[in-house]
Amino acid sequence: MIQFFALIPRTASVSSQEFHDHWRHPHGTMGRNIPSLRSYVQSHHIHCDFLAADQAKFEGIAESTFDTVEDAAQFGNDPYYKQHIQPDEPNFVDGPRLEWLNTEEEVLVSRGGGQEPSSYPDALWLYLDLPVSIKLLQFVRPEGNAKWAGEDDVELGQRIGALRHVRNRPVHSIHGDTPPYIGVRQLWWPTLSAFNAGVARDPDAFRVLVARGGAAVTLLAQAERFLR
Repeated sequence: MIQFFALIPRTASVSSQEFHDHWRHPHGTMGRNIPSLRSYVQSHHIHCDFLAADQAKFEGIAESTFDTVEDAAQFGNDPYYKQHIQPDEPNFVDGPRLEWLNTEEEVLVSRGGGQEPSSYPDALWLYLDLPVSIKLLQFVRPEGNAKWAGEDDVELGQRIGALRHVRNRPVHSIHGDTPPYIGVRQLWWPTLSAFNAGVARDPDAFRVLVARGGAAVTLLAQAERFLR
């Protein structure tokens, strides 16, 4: 599976609320019907006091998966996309500042239950089962830390209560030697309260994990699943 990210900036002609509402509907309602998509998630930015000002560079991250590299590479030429989705984008997206990345996924922790001790609800939790979850996303720039993927990443994620932890790297056959980002980190919590409690429990682990990317865009988001 190929995971695609679109880092979406808001056009100045709409408010933040208008952006998020329009993205959900009509844009998301139409977007979930693109034939080649295997999943479609909208991650809507949430302000986080623990993160720097660049967290607001993008209002949200569109996340999709495709069966093959070919499907991902041809996404922009899909007739449904060109007829229904592309014409709607200027209504809320600042197109010239939009960035995108196709990646391959490395799952470090697949679901809740990895923590010791683990609560019974956490052991049951799976991000696919619920329409909404909380995510921390970090996109490491080419000038960022080449060693952004550390051997103790799993431990650090568990210390701050993340129930799922994934690292992504760019698809070379699409991006070549000059991808816009050299890596992506994704961590999931079931609720915003769970995220806040996890970071409060071990703020040092959070700071170390976030700082590991070096030059990076890091944001907290509410992930809303439109298509499993």
